[in-house]
Amino acid sequence: MADERDEEPKIRIVDRRMLSDEDRAGTAPAKEPESAPPKLEIIGGGQPAPSQSNAPIEQMDDEIMDDELSEEEAEQLREELESEQFGEIERRMGRPLTAQEKDTVRAEMERQAQSAASLEVGPVLLQLMAELSARAAVHLGLMPNPYTRLIARNDAQARLAIDAYSAMLQVVRASLDPASTREFERVLNDLRVNFTSITGTPLSGPGPMSGPRIIH
Repeated sequence: MADERDEEPKIRIVDRRMLSDEDRAGTAPAKEPESAPPKLEIIGGGQPAPSQSNAPIEQMDDEIMDDELSEEEAEQLREELESEQFGEIERRMGRPLTAQEKDTVRAEMERQAQSAASLEVGPVLLQLMAELSARAAVHLGLMPNPYTRLIARNDAQARLAIDAYSAMLQVVRASLDPASTREFERVLNDLRVNFTSITGTPLSGPGPMSGPRIIH
């Protein structure tokens, strides 16, 4: 006996509004039976989706990642990233890195990779604080805008960056070591002193902030 699931249903509800005139009149040519839908395949992997597999999802994801990036390719990518990091640091220092310094850089890169993989928030906040201090210096006219190469003052934006830096420092202070805390506090103090010296307005006061102007 044929499986009941393979039999055509005895009753089929059809919305006649979706039929053509030929279908309504019963004169439409018979349609060829539809073929089975194609199996899903992972783009780039070339392997059919394991619809009947009992493997855990995490294991399946690992297998997909292994197919996408071989061990040799991963090692080549790490070497390229290291080379870029070494080159940038050597450019800033003006000399080649020693073997010990390269090992230190590798260890820091590994630590940052693990931090990113675990979605730690602290490093993101510290990076944002560094960006805020740089933008505060730009808006105070202490350094040129890296995009326009112009020196422009914008007191309102400088004050916003410094206030945000100060607020974020209070948030991350508990997770900082004493040396890092002193360094962040020094940067904040320097920004505040420069703001008061340049604008003539203490940060604690509500004085009006001027708009941006180009300093020739």
